[in-house]
Amino acid sequence: MTKDKCMAVFDLGYKIIARPNNSLSLDGGIKLLAAMAVVTLLIALGFARLGAWMVLPFAGLELAAFAYAFYYVYLHASDYESIAIEEDKVIVEKKSYKNSSITVFQRYWTQVSVRAVVNSQGKSGLFIGSHGKEIEFGRHLIDDEQRVALARELKQKFKNVS
Repeated sequence: MTKDKCMAVFDLGYKIIARPNNSLSLDGGIKLLAAMAVVTLLIALGFARLGAWMVLPFAGLELAAFAYAFYYVYLHASDYESIAIEEDKVIVEKKSYKNSSITVFQRYWTQVSVRAVVNSQGKSGLFIGSHGKEIEFGRHLIDDEQRVALARELKQKFKNVS
């Protein structure tokens, strides 16, 4: 006589992380900025030799603007937003350069919706909330198609509460 073996089934959780696409490393950004500076300054010096010396300050302003843009991208390179489902909790974590927040919802009551965002020129937003508390997920990190697909997947995950 053999015994039937029961297999324990565990919900190991679910996590999704949205990050910006940072294909340029810090070293690559510095090299690119240096190359742009050399080319810009060579052109500006050429015009200055021809008598158009006012090109030099504008070339410097252009390089300063590019340097600030690269610095801003570097500061936000480690930004992310994540959604984790652990047993009966939904944990939404947001981290940006100076701010970070963690919001926890009860999985059973959590609602997901995709709707138009006010003043966003036709863009939609993915909202996660419960009991009057709601947060937007992935505003700058995912597009409208990804929002709809993620909302569908999350609704399915929230339904599977045991």
